Amino acid sequence: MSYPSKFRLVLGIVLFSCVFFAPPWATALCAAVFAARFRAWEVICAGILMDLLWLPHSILPTLSIENIPAATLISIVLVFGLEPLRRQLLLGSAIL
Repeated sequence: MSYPSKFRLVLGIVLFSCVFFAPPWATALCAAVFAARFRAWEVICAGILMDLLWLPHSILPTLSIENIPAATLISIVLVFGLEPLRRQLLLGSAIL
C-alpha cells in the first residue's frame, strides 16, 4: 500500500470518527483537509451521515431552516469547490 493510500485511509477513519465523537468544527477541519488533498467522495458521505444523525426528524415535512441538510450541502460545495485549487496545486495524475 502506497503512502497516499495509507494517508487517505487514516484520514477517512479520522473523518468518520469525528462525525460521531468530535465537535462539528473538528469534522469540518478534517473534511477540508481531506477535500483539499484528494477527490474525496468520503467527505460527501460524511456530510450525509451527519445530516442523518443530527437533523430533527418531524412527522410532518415542513419547510423550515432546521430541515435543510446543511452538512451535505457544505460538503458538496467543499469537494467541488476545491477541485480547481487541487488541480492547480497538486501536479500529477497519481495524486489526483
